[in-house]
Amino acid sequence: MTTVAMDATPVAAASTPRRRIVFLGTAHDNGGSSILAGALAQRMRDAGHDAQEWYLFGSQAHGTDPHRRVLCEGQRSKSPTKLVALTLHLLTELHAHKPDAVFGLQSLSNLMVGFGGALLRIPHRIATHHNPSERLNPVLMQLDGLAGRIGAYTRIVACAEQVAASYQHGGSSYAKRLSVIANGQTVPRMIPRAEARAFFDLPDDAHVIGQIGRLSFQKNQDFTLDLLTAHPDVMLLMIGSGPDEAAITARIAAQGLQDRVRHVRALHHEHIGHFYSAIDAVVFPSRFEGLSLAAIEAIHAGVPMLATDIPSFREMFAASPWATQNLLLPADQPAAWSERLRRCFADPAWRDEAGVAFAQIAPQFSFDTMARRYLALLENRA
Repeated sequence: MTTVAMDATPVAAASTPRRRIVFLGTAHDNGGSSILAGALAQRMRDAGHDAQEWYLFGSQAHGTDPHRRVLCEGQRSKSPTKLVALTLHLLTELHAHKPDAVFGLQSLSNLMVGFGGALLRIPHRIATHHNPSERLNPVLMQLDGLAGRIGAYTRIVACAEQVAASYQHGGSSYAKRLSVIANGQTVPRMIPRAEARAFFDLPDDAHVIGQIGRLSFQKNQDFTLDLLTAHPDVMLLMIGSGPDEAAITARIAAQGLQDRVRHVRALHHEHIGHFYSAIDAVVFPSRFEGLSLAAIEAIHAGVPMLATDIPSFREMFAASPWATQNLLLPADQPAAWSERLRRCFADPAWRDEAGVAFAQIAPQFSFDTMARRYLALLENRA
């Protein structure tokens, strides 16, 4: 296994003025947007700013972090009355907090950042897009385009070129505010394999594949379970929770996989390296992605990866023709996934090639580079 070393130098506070910054999300969960917001907020605090995470919906159990708050207890509501009340509550809180900058994390929170922030004359109102525009509700998409055209957003960030290319609904005024800041990650802290296997109650001699992410239609865990069924000598370490959890749990039982699946609903960030240390390969059979943070972590960890041949992963692997040819597989060809998985287990030279490919790819997805570019947005230079 090859581990890619990356610069971990923190963003310097330098002589920039201390700013009050809010990252506003629709709901706090274990998804990439929440993870990214938490990491960026911490880095901005390290740089001397007052940075907080606010979420429209969620559980106050997430409020144990003094820099994180939930405005409305419980699941996301589609009730117009509740949304109006929540919007007024948010505006009241933002008016009292007086932030210099607000970043939106998802479609609904982007709109509140844009229109609400403009009403309150917040100087920096930055929308961020982490998935292609076709995943947006058509009404929200129209409102997003309007926010970009009229300047409700001061800046718009897409996490990948293919995501940016999908946002053509706002015309030239929208496009001039839009820039790409690639997602970045730090290098997971790897530990000895035997220690990692013991942590997850996995046998030392088993072939283990991993999948990490929300249990959802997007991440396509059903495909992974079918892949597991075709490989009776393989185990799965699955990390995550989400809307499809009950259905996936039922499917594991129906396919008789209970003894071969280790499911961990949530994993603390300090244990992410345990996950990558415990597995032989990680799979990403996603139906769509923006620029997967978990896949970037796998690249930094040097763990062999198989992923769906979709624009997101093609963009991620662009620096390595070998990775594009060997690690991307069609979603409708499970036999190709099975063949590649067998090769991953049996061919040390192939695994070494994957490590070389990841060493070429990893420098493009440095957390430090991403954090510096987000901070530069507050200086009107990205």
